[in-house]
Amino acid sequence: MDNVINNIQIFVKKIYSSYTKLPMKIRFVLILLFFMMLFVASVSLKNSIKDQEDINNKPGIVENNREKVRDSSNIGNKNTIPVPKEVKIVIDPGHGGEDWGAIKGDLFEKDLNLDISLKLGKILEEKNINVIYTRQKDIDVSLDERVNIANNNDATLFISVHNNYMPNDAAYRGTETLYCVPVNPEENKMDGQKLAAIVQKKLVSTLKTVDNGTIHRPNLVVLRKTNMPAVIAEIAYMSNSSDREKLLDEGFRQKAAEALAEAVMEALDLMNAKKNEKGEWIIMD
Repeated sequence: MDNVINNIQIFVKKIYSSYTKLPMKIRFVLILLFFMMLFVASVSLKNSIKDQEDINNKPGIVENNREKVRDSSNIGNKNTIPVPKEVKIVIDPGHGGEDWGAIKGDLFEKDLNLDISLKLGKILEEKNINVIYTRQKDIDVSLDERVNIANNNDATLFISVHNNYMPNDAAYRGTETLYCVPVNPEENKMDGQKLAAIVQKKLVSTLKTVDNGTIHRPNLVVLRKTNMPAVIAEIAYMSNSSDREKLLDEGFRQKAAEALAEAVMEALDLMNAKKNEKGEWIIMD
């Protein structure tokens, strides 16, 4: 350590000796240059410190850095946090307006469908479920419009209410539920086929009608184009005298609505739908 100090002292003395031998003007210029260099270095240091303070004081930078930390912590964990989604049931009274559906004498299918649908909607609304109708009166609604109503509202379930007719076989009667097999069915997720099984079972057990089972109908627009589990419930056959008498009975139509409501509630239960603190039905999607 002493050797280092001695070397520095010798070096400084040599420089000083050389400096004193210079003419006065040159010595003055060197002193001036030295102080100018000190001044420039001082200003540069101050600007650098100020720039750093400005960066640190910008909230956007801090927030972005925090966001990056949050983002990096979520890598590989996308969609892991469930989001509450309001339950919405679309009720679709088949036919309407100029589209009468099946006809038997002065009995029009479109009227039966609407009556049962409105009864169903009332039951669900009394349970504080958000109900959306494709029609609530005797008007024309195209098949694509019905699909759009359901899809645009991001509905939870789609229930289309119809009644049947067999022109060449008046003896044929009973209840059936139509569905479309999903493209990519998931074992533990509700779909049209599973919903159809629930609806069919509830209708037959409640109405005591002949069980014609569930039927795959992939060609039907409201089943094929809807984005949620969808079914068409064919309550009974207007062409059969026994079924027709039942359909003329308002009590029977009320029971049909109640059976459909029970089916909806069972499906929602399987989908883990629950009421939130406001009493609204939600599903953690």
